[in-house]
Amino acid sequence: MIELNDVVKVYPNGTLALDKINIRFNKGSFTVLMGESGAGKTTLLKIIRGDEDPTSGSVVFNGNDIKKWNKVSLRRKIGFAFQDFTLIEDRTVLDNISLPLQFLGVNFHTLHDKTESILQAVKLRDKMYKLVKELSYGERQRVTIARALIYEPEVLLLDEPTGNLDIDTARAVLSFIEMLNERGTTVIMSTHHLIDFGKKPKEMIKIKNGKIVKKEYV
Repeated sequence: MIELNDVVKVYPNGTLALDKINIRFNKGSFTVLMGESGAGKTTLLKIIRGDEDPTSGSVVFNGNDIKKWNKVSLRRKIGFAFQDFTLIEDRTVLDNISLPLQFLGVNFHTLHDKTESILQAVKLRDKMYKLVKELSYGERQRVTIARALIYEPEVLLLDEPTGNLDIDTARAVLSFIEMLNERGTTVIMSTHHLIDFGKKPKEMIKIKNGKIVKKEYV
């Protein structure tokens, strides 16, 4: 489904972020990218989604080089929940989640129904008309994930989805992500600490200094 072949990423300041990465993510898989801050996890996710171009090497999604994909089409198929939320603080949860569809001119009735359905799934239906700035950290994390799901993507990329969450909230968020995976969504999640959750085996890829140093199932 997704293949990275000899991917190298060097930033203009000379920083080597990724060094000859070779990975294949199969449809319906759940992969955890482990590594300390600065290891290259976020860069890898951005390259998979086409937000950044590799310095060399190739990324293939569903049989086509990612550079050949239309950016809008790609973002509908690959959802990305950012670590820093990128939510609009003084807008409602409904507004934030439905924003991608608003840009497409989707009618309000459809926007409302899709957002309500997703919020029901992440157990935030009662927060639909709340301003984002009124939410807790864990609730904002779930709103970010919900927004990434509005297109019903084939792939969900998650950048430190449990960062700074308490253990119970983290497990609740991860259980929801696992449920999505069981329904067929391919999940690629970065983290610097692994919380034990669920029963389905997950591939864990350890990254250090931009290199893959270990692969195993957990």
